[in-house]
Amino acid sequence: MTVCEVKNICKSFPGVKALTDVSIAFEQGEVHAVVGENGAGKSTLMKILGGLFSLDSGTILINGKEAAIRSISDALRHGISVIYQELNLMKALTVAENIFVSNLPGRAGVVNYKALNQNTQELIDSLSLKIKPTDTVSMLSVSEQQMVEILKALSHNSEIIIMDEPTAALNTQEVEALYGIIRKLKADGKTILYISHRLREVFDLADRVSVLRDGEFVGTQKIDKIDENTLVEMMVGRDISQLYQYTVHPFGKTMLQVEGLSRKERFEDVSFTLRAGEVVGMAGLMGGGREEIAKAIYGLRRIDAGSITVNGQKADIRGPADAIQNGIGFVTEDRKDSGIFALMNVRENITINILRLIAQLRLISAKKEREILAEYTKRMNMRYAGETQRIMNLSGGNQQKFVLARALAADCKVLILCEPTRGIDVGAKAEIYRLLSDLAEQGYAMLIISSELPEIMSICYRTLVVYHGRITGNILREEMHENLIMRCATGAETYFSQGVDL
Repeated sequence: MTVCEVKNICKSFPGVKALTDVSIAFEQGEVHAVVGENGAGKSTLMKILGGLFSLDSGTILINGKEAAIRSISDALRHGISVIYQELNLMKALTVAENIFVSNLPGRAGVVNYKALNQNTQELIDSLSLKIKPTDTVSMLSVSEQQMVEILKALSHNSEIIIMDEPTAALNTQEVEALYGIIRKLKADGKTILYISHRLREVFDLADRVSVLRDGEFVGTQKIDKIDENTLVEMMVGRDISQLYQYTVHPFGKTMLQVEGLSRKERFEDVSFTLRAGEVVGMAGLMGGGREEIAKAIYGLRRIDAGSITVNGQKADIRGPADAIQNGIGFVTEDRKDSGIFALMNVRENITINILRLIAQLRLISAKKEREILAEYTKRMNMRYAGETQRIMNLSGGNQQKFVLARALAADCKVLILCEPTRGIDVGAKAEIYRLLSDLAEQGYAMLIISSELPEIMSICYRTLVVYHGRITGNILREEMHENLIMRCATGAETYFSQGVDL
């Protein structure tokens, strides 16, 4: 039974046609993935269904009847709730207050907290969650906050739940928990519209998948009638049979040597090396210490013991400026909040780490900025409207290229990249992987921290595994498999490949 159908939807913004004549039908009790590259129009379509955007032309049918959705309240009235990638919670309030903020029980302006917490507990119990109605949202983990967003959607008794990149900030175990909740919602007859750049999730969860490309509908397929390569071709309009890039080449001298690095209650006695041209992965569960180790090397976290040697010289790194001066570049996992300077233009973003080097009489040389921008635009195939365009208006893939280019422009030969492809589409991922492969061949040494095990297993020569702040695995490419990495990441096993040093 079709519960929601969009017919001939068109939507334009100034200078951009976001959707052109898009028609898709969604069935009751299915998980229906909607995929496409950044800018394909999938989020625009979901925002139209959620009442954030109005359509220019076309029709929305709910249970066969035409529905006028001009606001969020219209969408809720028609049984549609949206869970956006950026969580929309009031962190100083409790779980219960967040869920029922628009419909607090009570009389004469006085909230009935007993009823509020009871109603919330019923929702929590329906999904077998471990949070409490009275928990303050700011004290919850990201995954628990994601569950609060889902409970908000259920509180409206919505039949159609739209999830936009719901696993972007979750680790492997938390993703599995979310899978269970989605499958329970499906079993209860809810329809899930699922947007994700992670194709594995699409094949794990979806019954059907619809593809948008450049604002146009490409097609809908049953998930058991399509493979990943075909889906990627539908999304990007070209063959990306070699999505992951790995080239065999000789390694050079040791570029980074970490010895006995420790930080109280975070990580202990961490030692490893990176050689020129070597791409090393770092895997582990969220909270296990891998991000803390990476940030300590870059000077974002102080260390209690240990040493860092770069290119044969001991480095005293007390902050990012010291790391950059010693040739260590860092690409953060949180591109939006700590990677880009959102209100600054693309030229300013690429040179902000090297202003002293390009200044003349303490005045920034715009000519040198343009030269550097031109160099890396060509080198990294970056796309933007002009040098004064704000970086916040670029696609996620292009923003990521700028963050990486900033490190390269500072002449950093050791690169630490945290979640380098988080939140970018499959076409942009292929470009990032190509860039990393090219950099490795040019002699850059790279440490890749990623929650996507297929990514680490495909682009890295070896993988370090971190459990409770200690390295429990050093696994060569030919021996890597997910079960072994996860056993090391959960403390069930330690494994160090023979013939390779940390």
